[in-house]
Amino acid sequence: MALYVDRLIDYTGRVPYRHKVWCHLVADTDDELLAAAAELGASEDWMQGRRGWDSHFDVPAPWRASAIELGAVEVDFRFMALRTRARRAALALPGTATHAVGAPTGAPIEVPLPTGGEWRVDQPPDGMTVSWIGPHPLLPGRAVAVLAADGERSGVVRFTPAAAQGAPGPGAAVEVAAVWASRARPA
Repeated sequence: MALYVDRLIDYTGRVPYRHKVWCHLVADTDDELLAAAAELGASEDWMQGRRGWDSHFDVPAPWRASAIELGAVEVDFRFMALRTRARRAALALPGTATHAVGAPTGAPIEVPLPTGGEWRVDQPPDGMTVSWIGPHPLLPGRAVAVLAADGERSGVVRFTPAAAQGAPGPGAAVEVAAVWASRARPA
């Protein structure tokens, strides 16, 4: 599962909230983020950064261990910055992508696809590969594609529903704009 938490930061004296020490919880997709937050007991209303590239939850210190037990990977601030920059760049790619994802160079990106059967990939862009993993632990019944790239890459991966005999199945295609970045800020 593609959940991430950064280190705890003490905001004592800087914020008026009950919890003064927290970290950030992010995921490759908002669906995963919302499902994880629900498992932790957080309301969807608590999600911050609703611009499509900066979605996250502030997780109080007592919940961080639970997030890790749920499958969140501990990462540093640099990873978070690269992931956020890459996701923002993915939103800016031309085309009709329905999802935008991003990661630091070398990190895989998991994309849960809508329910409703099997999916196939329509030629990923050069330098990108797509593999599949088993059922998603928080989003039952959804196929999960794992996108990977061999360096700094960007492009749109198109997924189409597959029917039993290989003919296109019912339902709409899903286009995922993906970017891998190695610098937190453009040069």
